[in-house]
Amino acid sequence: MHFHSALFASSLSLFTSLFNLNAAELHLAGQWLTDEQGKSLIDPQSSGLTLRHGELIHIGDNSAALPMRNVLLKINPQTGQLTAPPIALTVAASLKHSCFAELLHGYPDWESLTWDRQDDTTLISVTEDSSDYKLSEDCARLYADTHSTPYPTLLVKISIDKALTKAEIVAVRPVQFPKIAQVGNFANDGIEGLALDNSGNLYLALEKNQANAPMIFVTPYDADFWQNEQFVAVADSGFSLPIPDANNHPINGLDFLPHPDSRHPGYLVAAARNDDQLWIIDLSQQQAPFVQQLHFYAPTYQFGSSDGCPPYEKMRNTSIEGVAVVGQQIILVNDPWQSQYAKNIQCPANAAHFQQFSPLMFKLNIDPRWFSQP
Repeated sequence: MHFHSALFASSLSLFTSLFNLNAAELHLAGQWLTDEQGKSLIDPQSSGLTLRHGELIHIGDNSAALPMRNVLLKINPQTGQLTAPPIALTVAASLKHSCFAELLHGYPDWESLTWDRQDDTTLISVTEDSSDYKLSEDCARLYADTHSTPYPTLLVKISIDKALTKAEIVAVRPVQFPKIAQVGNFANDGIEGLALDNSGNLYLALEKNQANAPMIFVTPYDADFWQNEQFVAVADSGFSLPIPDANNHPINGLDFLPHPDSRHPGYLVAAARNDDQLWIIDLSQQQAPFVQQLHFYAPTYQFGSSDGCPPYEKMRNTSIEGVAVVGQQIILVNDPWQSQYAKNIQCPANAAHFQQFSPLMFKLNIDPRWFSQP
């Protein structure tokens, strides 16, 4: 345990409690994610987060530092510390002749993570920017009708053991969007969030379409979902979402939040990365989305010295991409945006963490007012 760790825990609790009084805007104190030795993580480019058996499971995109690519991280949700070394993603021999073998054996741009609620040995991820890869002529003809990018978005099944000591990609399904949705050919603005509800629906959150608006698509998910490599023809959910202006307001993280009343289908919690907002989306569509404004702060003394700075410093750029519902809390992890992250540097004690693109973990309590808007 590091010097000042007790002070850190006490101050974090007080800070969070004080600022959780205002439901309209929440000010969240972060914790640096750390490795098994207690050092801040180096450039994992956090893009997906899910809770499984009391542990957070994390995946990063293909701009991460090499040791952090194509790996899963197991994180203690209380401390933010890794509970094991990174788990490498391998590819099953059965996919050797898949149309997507080259990408899967390379550096897929993983953008989200969830797990099969009926089979706790199955994780689900999704690829985004595959513009560096090309399909063979036969495969390109077979998967031409993506109604989006030439190289299709891929849903991927990751098979794991109960203890999550190994992880293998065993199945893949390309995604076909509705033509009427006008998703557009935006390689780096694709699916950024996945969530499974309690009724067998898999939701896919699109960063933006041709109208610069986020969308949420849905497809049935059952035990036969992975039996072939045919297109998954997703449907527009038609969900009401906050109306964007001319700027970018993408969804970059997603998870399912059950309603306290089991008769209600529940909610989706979506992270609007560029707005520092959570959108609480009613699956029954009986109420408009609740927009929760957030402000993020980095601790300056988690590793023993604050260099005379305040205990927390407000972040200029956070870029939340990991969203996980954990009991009565939401846990968020940010994607250190490489071109913007250095703008956060204020206190010398935190300079190195921002320079090496270390992410933080934030927690907020589930607010009953999210469920009872007028």
